[in-house]
Amino acid sequence: MVNRIVLTKEQAMYALNHGEFDSSVIASKGIVIVIMTQDWCPQWGDMRRWIYNMSVEAEIDIYELIYNKVDYSREFMRFKETTFKNDQIPYLRYYKDGKLMKETNYVSEQKVRDILGV
Repeated sequence: MVNRIVLTKEQAMYALNHGEFDSSVIASKGIVIVIMTQDWCPQWGDMRRWIYNMSVEAEIDIYELIYNKVDYSREFMRFKETTFKNDQIPYLRYYKDGKLMKETNYVSEQKVRDILGV
């Protein structure tokens, strides 16, 4: 089952201040995806249509941050581009058991399934 969770300001600010998301995010389930994107991105529009509807046996938490819609947008974008070294959108970070296992930008549903082994 896929659980959609909107990343809170406090969770995003933790990452800005510590260089990574808190363990309450990245280890909330055995498999976690953190998606950082902007609402106008056509690739995100495509992914949004299927990512929350994937039929999987595993419990997966997907945290979403549409950062162009938040009051700390510029600060977060700068953080993403400098600390995470990724200036593309959508940007996905995949965690297994609280450890970063992969980073991607736009990918197909099959590629996400391959990455997660589901």
